[in-house]
Amino acid sequence: MRDILERMGRSLANMTGIGRITSDTNQDPATPTVQVALPGSNLRSDLPLLEQYGFASRPVPGSDAVVVFQGGDRSRGVVVATGDQRNRPADLQPGDVCLYHPRTKSRIWLKADGSIELSPANGKVTMAGTLTVTEDVVASGVSLVNHLHTGVQTGSGQSGPPKAI
Repeated sequence: MRDILERMGRSLANMTGIGRITSDTNQDPATPTVQVALPGSNLRSDLPLLEQYGFASRPVPGSDAVVVFQGGDRSRGVVVATGDQRNRPADLQPGDVCLYHPRTKSRIWLKADGSIELSPANGKVTMAGTLTVTEDVVASGVSLVNHLHTGVQTGSGQSGPPKAI
């Protein structure tokens, strides 16, 4: 009985591991795979990288990986989570959620106060389709709803550019 309990204990202890991704993600298979270095110079290759439905990422070498080993069998691992301690945002407040790009620092920040901040590293946001705004759009101090024009003339003449508020 003791032998069975010891084997069960080893299997349970071997069910999870935290390691470091050591090479670029292989995107060729239907499920991407990674190579992970685990403690004790234990290297595992071709581990499937499972991702949350609707989310996709390609972790870089040096990223952390949480590996689940089926039945505690270290030859049957699956990466279930990845992260990068080197480049994560450090300015989040309790309750904030942030989708970010570790290298460029671009991010979509859902703040605890209900606001959303888009911060593209290159200053550009591109959208395909129609943008519907129910209140106002302000660009460089000019309101789309409540702006005045300069150089207004009566008749069929054209007014000047919008005036900042």
